[in-house]
Amino acid sequence: MFGFLKKGSDNKSQDSQEIDLQAETISGKISELEKQLANNPQAADTQKQLMLEYNRALNIFAKSRHYRQEIDPLFVKIDELRNTIRKSF
Repeated sequence: MFGFLKKGSDNKSQDSQEIDLQAETISGKISELEKQLANNPQAADTQKQLMLEYNRALNIFAKSRHYRQEIDPLFVKIDELRNTIRKSF
C-alpha cells in the first residue's frame, strides 16, 4: 500500500549519488584546470574554462551534502580568478 513512498526514497538516494558523482567529476576538472593555470597564468582559454567550471560547480556543490562546504572557498577562487583576468587586460 505504501510502496510508492519507498520508491521515492530510492530515487532520492540515486539522485544524491548522481549529484555526488557529478560534484566529484567537476572537482577533478577544476583541479586539472587550476594546475594548468598555475603553469601558465596568462592562458585566457584556461581562465575561461575554469570560470565556467566554477559556475557549474556552484550549482552542483549546493545540491551535494559532501561538497556543500566547498562553496565558500569556491567563491574566493572565483574572486581571485576575476582579479587575475582584470589584471591581464
